[in-house]
Amino acid sequence: MNLSRAAIAWSAPILLSLTALAVPASAQTRSSLDEALLAQLDGPTRAEVERRAVSGNTVSNVVGTILLNNYYKAGARNPGRALTVVAVDFPRGVVVLRRAANVFEVQRFDPRTLRILR
Repeated sequence: MNLSRAAIAWSAPILLSLTALAVPASAQTRSSLDEALLAQLDGPTRAEVERRAVSGNTVSNVVGTILLNNYYKAGARNPGRALTVVAVDFPRGVVVLRRAANVFEVQRFDPRTLRILR
């Protein structure tokens, strides 16, 4: 009886460490939302998003960052001010940006290339 208790005491930490190693690998799978976003993008844009969506960056976050960068490239209304992506509506091609607590800006974009339309 003492031998089986000793075996459990020695094997339990090893088994726990092996299961802990498997958790990060399963956390790197993409959600169905991320897959749906990727399906709407054209080839070069999809490749860029997939290249940048690593090390904890989600597809949604990368798309938001690309939209912000494209907004500044297209000529921001108030350059230099911090913006936050509040919502993205892919079917309509609309992104909502927040400038301040109650100040929002709606911009249209091409859902295939993520370019801001003016």
